[in-house]
Amino acid sequence: MTSKNIFYLRIALGIITLILSYRIYRIIMQPIEFASIKEKRYEKITNRLEQLREAQLIFKSEYNQYANNFDDLVSFLQNAQVSIIERKDSSFMRYDKVYQTDMLKDTIIYRIIGQTSARDKLISSNPELFKGNFSVSDLRYIPFAKDSTEFSIATGHVDRNGVRVQVFEIKAPNTDFFHDIYDDYESLILGLRINALAIGSLTEPTLSGNWK
Repeated sequence: MTSKNIFYLRIALGIITLILSYRIYRIIMQPIEFASIKEKRYEKITNRLEQLREAQLIFKSEYNQYANNFDDLVSFLQNAQVSIIERKDSSFMRYDKVYQTDMLKDTIIYRIIGQTSARDKLISSNPELFKGNFSVSDLRYIPFAKDSTEFSIATGHVDRNGVRVQVFEIKAPNTDFFHDIYDDYESLILGLRINALAIGSLTEPTLSGNWK
């Protein structure tokens, strides 16, 4: 083998070594990088989902049903006036036929003491959740998604022990909020425990998030 061939061989081996070293580096670093990205995005999206849950609860307290679309929910929060209700524990004496004597009974008294905007009631329901620059109009949009992609929203009913319970589900697919990094981390995204972040459920009477 000539010295020229040896020179070219060394260059080729050097290039191969660099490529293999980079691939090993990516194999090690890719999960670490993705975990950091995932944590930041999950935090922002789950916060938005919890805000939407509180909004649904206030909507239901006024109309006895959950909103099944964002137009109604956002319009309610921006324009509606809602009651401020005071809850007070109380008690009274009532004759008990079994014991044949007056006995103390506990009760709860609810009283309307005023009106406030739906938005203000929402914020006061959980100030920590709504701290910062909170915008009602942004509630419907999935953070990090493209072209103002909205959460999906749906309502329904489930039967539990003969009782018909209202339910809702608000959801953001992984493919929406990881769209810009999907090609780089496809295997890691597909390997996640859940394929969407969601709060509520259409099959269970729950208000919890599926990431917990």
